[in-house]
Amino acid sequence: MAVIPRTASSSETTEQPSENVTRFSWDFSRETDADNNKWPDRWRRYIGLGYPEYVSIEIKPHDSEMESNYRTVDASVLKAWVLLRKSYPGLELPQVPPSVADALVDRYLHVQLDGGQAMIESPPIAASRLYKYRFSCRMTTNGLRHDSARAELIFLDGNRQELERLSTPPMTGTTPWSAITLDLVRPPAGAQQMIVRLYVDRSESGMEDIRGSIGFDDIVIEQYPQIQIATDNPTGIYRFGRPIVATAKVMGLPTGISRVQFRLIDSDGKEVANRKLRIEHQNRPALPSDSLSDSAPLDSGTRSSRPDVSATKASKTRSPGSGSSTVGRTASFQPSTNGTNPSERIEQASPVDPYDSAVTWKLPRLEPGFYRVSASLVDQNVSTLSTETTLAVIDQLIGGPPHGSFGWTIPNGFKKGTRPRQAADWLSELGVAWVKYPCWLHPEDMLGAEELASMLTKIQDTGIQTVGLLEKPPEDQIGLYSVRGRRDLVAAQLFRDRATWEPQLEPVMSRLSLKVRTWQLGGERDYSFMGRSRLRDLIENISVGLQGFGQPIDVVISWPWLEQQLPPEETSWQAVCRSSEPTLGARELDAFLKLQESEQRKSGPRTWLLLDPIEKQTYDRESRIRDLVMRMATVRSHRVQAAFISDPYDEQHGLLRPDGRPDELLLPWRTTSRLIGDLRRSGSLQLRSGAENIVFAGTDRSVLMVWSPEPTEELIYLGENVQEVDVWGKTKDLQLETVGNQMAQRIQIGPLPKFIIGADPALLAFRMSVAVSPRQLDSFLGQRQKLTVDFANPTRESIVGQMRLLIPETWNIDEPVRAWETLAGRSTSNAFDVVLSNTAKVGSYEVPIQFTLDTIPPQRFTTYRNVSVGPLGLEMKVVTRLASNNELQVIIELTNNSGRTQSYDCMMFATPDRQYQRQFITVRPGETERRAIRWVDGDELIGKRMLLRADEQDGPRMLNYPFTATR
Repeated sequence: MAVIPRTASSSETTEQPSENVTRFSWDFSRETDADNNKWPDRWRRYIGLGYPEYVSIEIKPHDSEMESNYRTVDASVLKAWVLLRKSYPGLELPQVPPSVADALVDRYLHVQLDGGQAMIESPPIAASRLYKYRFSCRMTTNGLRHDSARAELIFLDGNRQELERLSTPPMTGTTPWSAITLDLVRPPAGAQQMIVRLYVDRSESGMEDIRGSIGFDDIVIEQYPQIQIATDNPTGIYRFGRPIVATAKVMGLPTGISRVQFRLIDSDGKEVANRKLRIEHQNRPALPSDSLSDSAPLDSGTRSSRPDVSATKASKTRSPGSGSSTVGRTASFQPSTNGTNPSERIEQASPVDPYDSAVTWKLPRLEPGFYRVSASLVDQNVSTLSTETTLAVIDQLIGGPPHGSFGWTIPNGFKKGTRPRQAADWLSELGVAWVKYPCWLHPEDMLGAEELASMLTKIQDTGIQTVGLLEKPPEDQIGLYSVRGRRDLVAAQLFRDRATWEPQLEPVMSRLSLKVRTWQLGGERDYSFMGRSRLRDLIENISVGLQGFGQPIDVVISWPWLEQQLPPEETSWQAVCRSSEPTLGARELDAFLKLQESEQRKSGPRTWLLLDPIEKQTYDRESRIRDLVMRMATVRSHRVQAAFISDPYDEQHGLLRPDGRPDELLLPWRTTSRLIGDLRRSGSLQLRSGAENIVFAGTDRSVLMVWSPEPTEELIYLGENVQEVDVWGKTKDLQLETVGNQMAQRIQIGPLPKFIIGADPALLAFRMSVAVSPRQLDSFLGQRQKLTVDFANPTRESIVGQMRLLIPETWNIDEPVRAWETLAGRSTSNAFDVVLSNTAKVGSYEVPIQFTLDTIPPQRFTTYRNVSVGPLGLEMKVVTRLASNNELQVIIELTNNSGRTQSYDCMMFATPDRQYQRQFITVRPGETERRAIRWVDGDELIGKRMLLRADEQDGPRMLNYPFTATR
């Protein structure tokens, strides 16, 4: 089996080891050097090209002076010891007394550089998948410029073939003694032994150090019991109301551990429930190691979970030999030249009862949402070992199969043995409406073709759109395509020679083109066709070659957002998948789609795009959820046929964990896909709270999505049976409350979007149609001005009703109530004469417009529109500032945007006990004038309400501008 280097992660947590933990250790003391040759017993070093024997490797004391002093003591004790043996022969004393230096001097393995690399290997130790292992090592470097030092823990099979390596980060330069740990490593399948290798590597450029030294010490491997947790549904997806059972499997259990602590955590990090259960020791032979692997039947095919390793990142793994890349043929591991090579044997763990026990917990009934379940081994004499898994509880949300534009690319397919019906139902439950699936098989793989056809058929049976992905040929066929390396495995290179690819793909296409209409050339973000000459003819030729027995197909290619698409007359493909790196934000995506729609003709290729979440390690969870939902909403605001997650299993940008279990963005994606996937943006409501919102509408339902940067509340009537759905899919009924003389629902709004479902589509459309004009009334106090209210009937029947205009106190209106009737699909207008009183102030006013519809039962609701009052063509600003001499300066700024000169007599009123102050201001067209009014004892006016009254000279306007004095 090939060696698979693994990188570090931290999916499990541990505390410090306990007294029950079995340890293997090398501290390079005299006990590890029985023949006193300054070389650790049974260790070997590699001798070969690049690894010269003249590089000095030996055991040395940390403190040479201390060792010298203790050797002097040993010499003195030896003389006395000899006399003692002669004087008392009956005591049967050993010939040599115990060495004080050997007992008290701390030693380490020292490497002195001399222009070469070094590699040292420990004797083998028995390994078992019943356990997990913690590896630790202390290292120091001195004077390194090119070389670096590191340690590896390597797992071997029964034939001593390497299965897997875990490496510490390289250490270079001059560094003090540092402890490095690889935490809770589980051996790979088939592992029977493990060894430790210590490396001194040259630089990537081949440079080596002539001088410098490295030290290794305190190498420890600790053997821990292993705990795994799983649920009775391996996908982790549960329908609301279905029982959920979590099972903790405990392997390699030593005495002293008797209980498992379960904890259930919700999406907010709150503990929902916990349970501590006693382990019933079964005391029977353990299951075969391979049977202990986690079950995840819908995991992506070629993906493997990362190791449970923490605290460090793995460095690049290199093998010894020429160029540090391959083992030299004539070189070998050899014992130190200072000693002998003892017979090889494998160190065994201390005996424990290899219990394989399972503890189950039936979870309480859970609301829809995302949850984590953890299991820990606990007892008073043992450290806490814990692991966790995830699950998601889902509700139907809306009936029927998933529809709309949101889908997934499964780049590696499902793993072999996945049942097609199971995979199809899983995708459907998660709201996946489109699937791109890899379809490039070996031309003689008839069984694979049958399985692939069955998988795609079952997926299509659930209503999901399928796309065949032609990304790369099978490994044993790559050599046919004359590519120079992995970088050339792109569509433009693979489809360059029709005589090569057509016979390879013909058996697959003949079978699948009847089932799959659309095919993508190349993987996601494969832009290799861009810039090719005569691209229209090239793609058309490929399309004809892929049609098999003449069944027409649609072809998709990838294209970056930052590159302009070709005009329709130069294209022969039916869709183009747009993407960028890094991904576009919601506003950027909206701008690109608007630009594309303004330039694109209806006859051009359909628009697809990639919609990957932003990076997990860079952004917090709330930001990632908000960004993803907002971009999905942007997609439904434009003419986008399909939007894909390029790899839902990706650890940083996906929706699932690498093992196929749900991750924290899965439910927000599903909720959004299910609720708005087949709806189109129809507009927005003007909410009193100022919360942002989008209305999505279809033929028979509407969804309101609301959010706000700051928490706020909205009271609004949206219909009789309205529900609120959060991003986790949890549904809550919105109760009707009596507000004034009408009913309303109360909605709490925050940064994470919420979805309001069950709202009356006609009512939402009616609310959005209400418009007031003009949006600004001029400051003609005491004069009549027209204010018009327009609205439309969005239903298919006539509507009769009444409208009441609720104006501010400083406005006057003759007939605030109007009866009206509007035909189906028609608009109507109602004009009101408004008179502003002499006390009307400049500013923005909220004008409630109350509607009563003569339906059964009658509906009464209110819309709110903002109307400002101020002089047309004139902008007025007032700024206050408290000067150092305690003088309040009030700056009046007038900007004239009209075509005539305007003059105002400005009077400013402070408090009743102060005389008003006056300024005359004349402003020419297109100019701005500023005047300052100063008030003594300004601190007394801070926070007080003041009034500026400006009378237009030679005009009818009078402006009342209230403001509050500030510092």
